[in-house]
Amino acid sequence: MRFWDVMAWVVVVLGTLATVYSAAMLVTGPARARRARHGAHARVALTGPRAPREAWEKISRFVPAVASGIILLTINSMSHVRWLLLVPIVTVLVIEQVLSYRDRHRAQAEASGKA
Repeated sequence: MRFWDVMAWVVVVLGTLATVYSAAMLVTGPARARRARHGAHARVALTGPRAPREAWEKISRFVPAVASGIILLTINSMSHVRWLLLVPIVTVLVIEQVLSYRDRHRAQAEASGKA
């Protein structure tokens, strides 16, 4: 294996683990929050009404890294897998832009409404 292959695998594995961890925190958040209220020591993350948004923000950081690692691993392949990976990358970027645009305009509307 070449150095860049090893680095690509490291990026893919770490990015996937971080994504799975964030998804698991989103799914198990309410149960962990209930346990924490009853005296158990639990790290309560990704709970509340903004939990899906927070999870998306965490996961969206890793999707391009994982996809880039997979593209690097398939660079000498004749497979169309690397081209199919452009779909999640572009989807993440578009969703991020739409959400940031919506947040900016919501903040401007709230600021102008208070003035």
